[in-house]
Amino acid sequence: MRLKKKVKYNLYGIALATVLLAINLLVPTPSYQTASLERYLEENIAWNNTGGVITDAYKIYGEKEDELYLWYTFEEWNRENQDIEAGASLPVVILLNEQEEAVGHKVPDDGSNYTNSVKELFPFYVRVRMNHDGVPLSLRQSINIQQKALPPVEEEEAAGNGQ
Repeated sequence: MRLKKKVKYNLYGIALATVLLAINLLVPTPSYQTASLERYLEENIAWNNTGGVITDAYKIYGEKEDELYLWYTFEEWNRENQDIEAGASLPVVILLNEQEEAVGHKVPDDGSNYTNSVKELFPFYVRVRMNHDGVPLSLRQSINIQQKALPPVEEEEAAGNGQ
């Protein structure tokens, strides 16, 4: 009797894995030009208030026709103080041209219209996977690595002077 239960649970596990694999295969794989996307995000969405270095990361959740759905996080890093001056983390719809280059974007409305705006901009399969409560951990880690790689201004000047 016990062996039958184990076999039954193993079959359930295999069936569940097969369903999850099928769902992942049906979700379209995003295709875009990475350099174009990164340049677009830094030039058109990120802002630099005090002349710091922009550290950023994005996570793609899907694509539909000429739109790319992603979460974008950026921070302005002050190298002198080794601190964050400004930043934002938000869902973004990137508009792509025929060459799959970023040419425009849409972001949800702020405040009380945020939830309805997200529903209008992003398909269901994207919304359920997005983290709306803060910066996704993978993006936070990527930005932290970028910031640690930027030495304070004094160290860079000393290295440039041969000291």
